[in-house]
Amino acid sequence: MPLSFLRLPLFLAILLLLLAAPAQAVDLNGFRRANGLKPMQANASLTSLAKLHAADMARRQSMDHAGFFEMRARRGAAAESVAYGCADVNCVIQKWIDSGPHRANMLRPDFSRYGLGSAVAASGQRYWALVLGR
Repeated sequence: MPLSFLRLPLFLAILLLLLAAPAQAVDLNGFRRANGLKPMQANASLTSLAKLHAADMARRQSMDHAGFFEMRARRGAAAESVAYGCADVNCVIQKWIDSGPHRANMLRPDFSRYGLGSAVAASGQRYWALVLGR
């Protein structure tokens, strides 16, 4: 019997175990801790800015950083990440983790505060904004 044929049952058993394992929840501070950083504190002002920006993107059905320097940076935002299409926070955090520039923002040690907001467009598409501050 070929050796590769004998490995098939083992491969299938491992695959079944992986598929049966519960999905790990992804959160911003868990990601930071896993990378040796202190957690950030949720901030009401940055959360308000994130929610307003998410609502504005949803209203316009456009993912962008419109108004960052004119509004959010003047109110304490140092950086932001935006996204659309994810139904829940785990999805969007993972999307940002998988994107180099967004990942870098979440891993900046000089950021200590954050705000997260989302809003649903008339089309049903969910828009997200993560506003980060020092």
